Amino acid sequence: MRVAVIGAGISGLVSAYVLAKSGITDVVLFEKEDYLGGHAKTVTFDDVDLDLGFMVFNRVTYPNMMEFFESLGVDMEISDMSFSVSLEKGHGCEWGSRNGLSGLFAQKSNLLNPYFYQMIREIIKFKDDVLQYLEKHENNPDIDHSETLGDFIQSHGYSELFQKAYIVPMCASIWSSPSEGVMGFSAFSILSFCRNHHLLQLFGRPQWLTVRWRSHSYVNKVRDELESRGCQIKTGYAVQSVSTFDGGCNVEGMDGSQETFDACILGVHSPDALSILGKEATYEETRILGAFQYVYSDIFLHRDKNFMPKNQAAWSAWNFLGSIGNKLCLTYWLNVLQNITETGEPFLVTLNPPHTPNHTLLKWRTSHPVPSVAASKASLELNDIQGKRGIWFCGAYQGYGFHEDGLKAGMVAAHSVLGKKCVLLGDRKHMVPSMTETGARLFITKFLERFITTGHLTLLEEGGTIFSFEGTNMKCHLHSVLRIHNPQFYWKVATQADLGLADAYVNGDFSFVDKEEGLLNLFMIFIANRDIKIPAGKQNNRRGWWTPLFFTAGIASAKYFLKHISRQNTLTQARRNISRHYDLSNDLFGLFLDETMTYSSAIFKSEKEDLKVAQLRKISLLIEKVRSSYSNTNTQSL
Repeated sequence: MRVAVIGAGISGLVSAYVLAKSGITDVVLFEKEDYLGGHAKTVTFDDVDLDLGFMVFNRVTYPNMMEFFESLGVDMEISDMSFSVSLEKGHGCEWGSRNGLSGLFAQKSNLLNPYFYQMIREIIKFKDDVLQYLEKHENNPDIDHSETLGDFIQSHGYSELFQKAYIVPMCASIWSSPSEGVMGFSAFSILSFCRNHHLLQLFGRPQWLTVRWRSHSYVNKVRDELESRGCQIKTGYAVQSVSTFDGGCNVEGMDGSQETFDACILGVHSPDALSILGKEATYEETRILGAFQYVYSDIFLHRDKNFMPKNQAAWSAWNFLGSIGNKLCLTYWLNVLQNITETGEPFLVTLNPPHTPNHTLLKWRTSHPVPSVAASKASLELNDIQGKRGIWFCGAYQGYGFHEDGLKAGMVAAHSVLGKKCVLLGDRKHMVPSMTETGARLFITKFLERFITTGHLTLLEEGGTIFSFEGTNMKCHLHSVLRIHNPQFYWKVATQADLGLADAYVNGDFSFVDKEEGLLNLFMIFIANRDIKIPAGKQNNRRGWWTPLFFTAGIASAKYFLKHISRQNTLTQARRNISRHYDLSNDLFGLFLDETMTYSSAIFKSEKEDLKVAQLRKISLLIEKVRSSYSNTNTQSL
């Protein structure tokens, strides 16, 4: 099969990746720009790499992208997603979330402003109203979803300040849309997004992450994978048209060149897809894809602090500066978002400034799909046009308009071309530890901060939080990444130390991203740090097996030590010890051994191989080693 993928943003890259990985060797990826990645655009100034488009994600609401990044070995780090609002150049309402109460009350006059306190109360009330609204609509599919966000706000009687200084700035910033258009968004889509992304709560939001070496690092990894699997990549190649015929389609470039394919995936914005199809577009394709509209923004990378809130206490990662000329004005503080330690004037990205900022480094133009009522309805009909005439469509517009949505759309399109079902991951639950588990987590993380002086250990919690412990000593270069599935992990390790770690692993409270080397790397990192802190000659004197690693594990360790003492193999206790360890019937062994009843370890070639096959392989190897004939070997008694 020969497949064309048009567009090398996240959707196109993932489509080509899935196809190539499945064994399709004749995949051609077309991209009109001279770089891959689409919104994943990285630029370099003063030897500092900066992301302009795709910047942040989290483990809770980007599960498929997280799995994709982990499979590629993409390094991630914690990001800051604080938010501020500054109206009328700081002379109107101004507040920020990055600096706690000092940011919230960056305008001292708000300390005595009853309307400001009313807005805070309404933020808390907003969550309850949204959850009730969504429950009603999700449990009653016959209810019309044509209600707008403006309708919802008006029907619940929210104050003008809540609208101007909270809900409108937040939605306008997320979707890069002017304030005037926010109230026309689909209420069901917007409120579902806010709930799913934990934006309704003031506290307990998932921790946001960013790509450690910027987004071009993941794009380069995908490029390398594609090229290693024989995929042909054509950058700087603008596709003029796609036409179809019985059994295939024809792709024509702006330079007049033509190629024939068995199938074609259009991983571009919906208006661009219709433009490429031209008169070939069917009525249904025109109607459905035409429902998705976009808002376009001019983006300036600069170092002009005048495009930040007036009060520096309000400065945050995202800074809403109002709408100017029917366009959103928003500034990203890259130093905070991307952990840039470079001193001097800050690196800032402003969308649609009223004038060109001072110290401008670069100008770029981008677009974002609008979550309108029409788009919400059209998204339910996309299957009606997929695969017709050998053409598939994918893009972030098929979801909420973000990287996770683009990735999912690309995966679905590629699997559909292959005739396979695509299994997508749903949003992960936000892990909420109990009070004791929270205390244990604090204890363990503080210990690891002190203990890890070499190597790199990362804990990725199911709920999105990430802890990274990296030493400065270069003795050990290993990196082990643990996925924490249950907060009991912390409690078991804190109270039972090494035995608790083993118990948590057996019970599935944590696992490793690297299934092959993760556990070994963890032990090697622990050993390397132990050797640094305790000279080899003193290790046996410092800690016996019964001595707890943590003082919190003292009770459990004492219990195990006393049990060990009580099992001394005296004449009176020998029979009891033997009965507990060796007087076990074949009925028990038959539960986990195969028909050969071989107790020693088998030799497996794959993870899911049958135990009997692996045991017979081991027996055959033993026979070869002792050079015995099969007839003289008792295979039932090894």
